[in-house]
Parts: sequence; structure tokens; C-alpha cells
Amino acid sequence: MADANRLTVDCFVLHHAVTPTWENKSKAEIAQWFSDNGFARAYSSNPNNWSGLINPYTGGRSYSQAHIAGQRVDGSTPDATPDERDAGFRWIPLVADIWGQITWHAGNWNMNCRSIGIECLGDYRNYTLRDWDARILGAFWRPQDQNLGGATAIYGHREVSDSSTECPARIMEMRDTVVSYCNNPPAPAPVITTNDVTVVTDVPFETTRIPDPSKLIGEEVIVNDGVLGKRTIVTRVTYTNGVETNRSVVSDKTTIPTNKVIYFGTKEPVVIVPDPELTPETPPIDVPVEPVPVDNTPRTFAEFLKVGLTIILAQKDKIVALIKAIIAKLK
Repeated sequence: MADANRLTVDCFVLHHAVTPTWENKSKAEIAQWFSDNGFARAYSSNPNNWSGLINPYTGGRSYSQAHIAGQRVDGSTPDATPDERDAGFRWIPLVADIWGQITWHAGNWNMNCRSIGIECLGDYRNYTLRDWDARILGAFWRPQDQNLGGATAIYGHREVSDSSTECPARIMEMRDTVVSYCNNPPAPAPVITTNDVTVVTDVPFETTRIPDPSKLIGEEVIVNDGVLGKRTIVTRVTYTNGVETNRSVVSDKTTIPTNKVIYFGTKEPVVIVPDPELTPETPPIDVPVEPVPVDNTPRTFAEFLKVGLTIILAQKDKIVALIKAIIAKLK
């Protein structure tokens, strides 16, 4: 139910919570912390002063002094959506009706009635909003700015408070950027994709030849076959909206090749030259001679000569062949 004192919401006030950034807390945990903190700071003296705020996660009373909390998001954020993780930032409602209910965030009653109080988790004395944080804030407020015809005002807490404060510290450095994002929606975030391309090439081996005096010239023995090495290069290609925009080598590894090893002979062959003086004589040719019957009867010389001539004539062909063979050997 809307607060009767609520005016048209035409501005918001930026605060910083002076807390850790608390990426590891859920929305419900954040809302409960702000309720407990508001109770301790403003309501504990008289809980009956509850102004009708409802905790959107429990349905019970809330004593929060702001409408929304800004939280950085990372992998440890327990209930973040994929879009919130991609953006790295999100807005958390701290009360059930941020437009109809008044919270006590500004320290100025009139400003409380017409504004939204936005607490950014963190201690912004040491840093400021990131660009994507400002984008998300601009996107949150843009529909209301359009309803107002562009008549939005953005304040820092110290500009509207009746008491002295440095809040929201360095967040004020990004106010103009937030205004720009409220008025001019930024172009959609580029779609960045990557693809790893692997190329494998052979690394040639060398051949080592080693002389071996124990082997004859012309002899070769392969003692180790060569094995090719491999060079593997992984290149990461980055695409922006489908168009290649960058290449970078993410891995370059080489396996060393194994060289081929060959032993080759250097030993001169031994040639034996025969000494003519030591060459044995040609053995006689064995020509078979048919035996001639011998008559042992005593004869006169004339008879003996006749018998000899008879034997010679009978063996003349063999004798001629023997003489020719001896002449051929002597040539």
C-alpha cells in the first residue's frame, strides 16, 4: 500500500553503504542486513514507528532506510542470473513497493517523499562505479525518465542531506555517465567469442654419419632410425560480433626429433697379389695310356727295336695329344 505522503518520484539519491562489496551474499541476505541496520539506527528506540515497509523476501516488516541496493556480482554470488553474472552488477529491491513507499535515506523529508534511495554495497571512498555498473543504473531508471519527459535529477547524498556527510564519496565521479546512460541507451554490449585453432607441423630430424674403422669402405649400418618431432601451436582467435578482431598464441610446444645415426666403414680392403716366383708349377696333365702287352721273351737288338717301334706306332695318337697338351700349357 502506497504511503499517503508519497510524491511523484522524479529523482534518485546515490549512497554508498561503507560495507564490503559482499558478492557472496544473496538478495535475501542483503535485504535483511539493511532491515536490521535500519532498525538499529532509527527504530530500536520505538519499534512502533514502523512505517509499513515490507521485506520482499520474507513478507515481514522491513526497517530498511533505502529502496534498492547495488551489488557487484561474480562466481560466488549464490542467486545471480546468467545475465547478472555477465554484467557483474545488479540491483536488489530492499522493500516490496519501491515506488509507493517512503524510506528515510536522504536526511531530508521533502527529498525522501519524492526520491528513490539507492545504496551501493562497498566503500566508495577507495573506488568508483565501473562503467557497467553505471549502464545498469541507467537502464533501471530510463523508463521513469521517459515517463517524466527527461526531467530526471540525480543527486549524491551529501547534496540533499540536512546533516554533514561525504556520502556517496567517489560515486559522484560517475554521475554524468549515469545521466548519459539514462538519456542515451548505450549500444548493446558486443558479443565476444573465442575459438582455439591448433596447428601441428613436423620438425625434421638430422642424419648423423659416424666413421667406423672396423667396417669396410661401402658398408653402412643404421643404428638409430630418425623420428620426426612435432610442433603444436594453439592460437586463440577472438571474434567481436562474429568478425575476427584478434589472434594470440596461447601455447607453442615442440617435441624434439630423434636424429638418424649411420655408421659407415672406413677400412680399406686387403688385395693379395700372387708372387710369380712362389707360384707352383703347372701339374702334369694326366693322359691315360693304354697298357701295351709286354713280351718278355729274350730277343736280339733288331727284334727289340722292332718291338719298340711297334709299340710307338700303336700309341702314336695318344703321344701326339700329349705333346700338344704340353705345348699349350707352356704358352
